[in-house]
This record gives sequence, structure tokens and C-alpha cells, in this order.
Amino acid sequence: MEGRHDAGDAPGAATAAPAGGRAPGPTAGAAPAPASAPAPGPGVATRPLVGHLLRRCHQVHNVLWAQEVGGVLTSPQFSVLSALAGAEEGLDQHALGALAGLDRSTTAGVVRRLQAQGWLRRDRDPRDGRRQVITITTASRVALSGLAGAVGRVQERFLAPLTAAERGWFTDRLALLADPTRADPDRRPGHLVRRAQQRHAALWAEELGGVLTGPQFAVLDVLRRDGAQGQGPLAEASAVDRSSASDVLARLEARGWTRRTPDPADRRTRRVALTPAGEDLLREVGPGVLRVQRRILEPVDAADRDRLEGLLATVSEGVRVTLAHGTGGQ
Repeated sequence: MEGRHDAGDAPGAATAAPAGGRAPGPTAGAAPAPASAPAPGPGVATRPLVGHLLRRCHQVHNVLWAQEVGGVLTSPQFSVLSALAGAEEGLDQHALGALAGLDRSTTAGVVRRLQAQGWLRRDRDPRDGRRQVITITTASRVALSGLAGAVGRVQERFLAPLTAAERGWFTDRLALLADPTRADPDRRPGHLVRRAQQRHAALWAEELGGVLTGPQFAVLDVLRRDGAQGQGPLAEASAVDRSSASDVLARLEARGWTRRTPDPADRRTRRVALTPAGEDLLREVGPGVLRVQRRILEPVDAADRDRLEGLLATVSEGVRVTLAHGTGGQ
């Protein structure tokens, strides 16, 4: 998946936690590679890493959010409104985006939609006519307060696979992944996962921007390890949303890194396979992938990194099992 440790890249193993922790749950990609799969080349990672685990956690959090909060507000919209509710005065769009942990373009879209729906208002700053300030309406404050219970249940269910002692430890380290430069006033784990994912994407762009995206790498890496497979299982194994999987696969095929082959068990269906050019690309980008992994984990003490990765896996896999069995919802 998006980064796996080289055999000697980091101390310890992902399947064991130091004293005070516990062995993580099953991680995507933990199964041994079949004999037909190409062996990883130098610099190609061999176990799931933080980018993949964050994406998994973000996916399950989105499902929980949809179940508990529904279509009233998305998680980023809730973050924007919470930032406004906690501010002593109106905020400009840049400051609001920083507080909510959103990039500039996302902030603009969220603010535009919330304004159209009447959740917030935008006015000229009385102290500077060139500047606009954004404020939350009184009715929105009341509505936001009414959502507190549902939002709290999302976080409770998200952390349910962890023990009570692990939850605080996990949230503290997750906050370091999200922003090592300042303490985020919003301590919701789902919010911190999204911010950590944004930071990972920025590091990925610095190291590998212009070559391929994180989700594209994840797909290629699964094909390298597990061999040709159908689009549905491939999207699941690589933690790529099914809504974007077709576009990701089309881009990979257009660049000659994958190809579609008939399924020997059913000639009417086709499987996605890695090409030799795709194998070469994975060897080429392997060192950059590992640099992203080292950089995203730098704010966390070296002794804590394996345990953090294990708990990320425990959260994502534990929630997925619960959702698959249809338990834990309201």
C-alpha cells in the first residue's frame, strides 16, 4: 500500500507493540505474496505504512460519520463551523481554513456551500473595507450544539477498537502527525486523521509529485504483491475509494503501468495486471516512498512509531469488521 517498510527500514515489527501497547489487528497487505507475484526490488517497501493506514482510517470515519450525522453536515463543514463558533470575532477565509485544517481551495468551497445554506454569513470588515470576515449565525450555533451528540458517537465508535488507556495515547500521537508545529484545538480523532492525511499528501507531492499519486502507487503496489485481480478487490486492497478507482486505473493504463487481461475463470470479465514498466516504476520510486514515511513519522518519538502504526491498523480494521457485521450503529 502507500508505503511499506523495507525489511530493515525501521526497528521492530508492525505485528508487535512495545510494553504498554498491544499487537495491532490485521493490516491490509499482511498476507504473504503468492509465488507468481514479482519480488520487491531494492527500496520497495514490504509492509503497510502510514499513508495507507491513514487513508483506511479516513474511509471508515467517513462511513461512521454518514451513519451518525447523515447528510446534515460533512466533517470538514463541521470543522469550519466549530472554528467559527470558538472564535471571539469573525475570521477571514485564510484564518478560518488554518483553524479548520483545510487547504485554500477546500476552504473556499466549504464556505461557499455553507453560506448558500445559511449556516454562516460573510460581511465587510468594519475596520478594513477591503477585507471580508465570516461569522456563524445564531441559528447555526444552536444547530451545531444539537449535533454534538451524534459527532461524539462518531468518535466513540471510531476509537472503540482501542482500550481506554490507548485512546489518549493514540490521539496525542495522531495530533503530532497532523501538525507538529502547533496544538490543534480540535481533538476529534477523525479531524486529526484528515489533517494527518493532508500533511502526508503534501510530503508525497514534495518527494514524488509529477511522477504518480499516493493512490496510484497503492494500486501498483498491490498488483506487485498479489498479482492480477478484478477492479473491486483491487480498490478494496489498496484503500482507494470505489468512486475514484475507475479514474485511477484509467490513468495507470494510459501510462503503460497496468493492463487488463481476461479472467481465466470467467472470460467475460477482465483483471488488472502490472506491466514490466509498472514494476520498473515501483523500483524507481521506492526510495522516495520510504522518505515520505520517515518524514511523516519524524514528529513522533522513534520508540513510539511501531506502536502508533499498529494502533492505526487496529482502529481501521476493527471498525471495518464492526461495520461488516452491521453492529455498533444507532
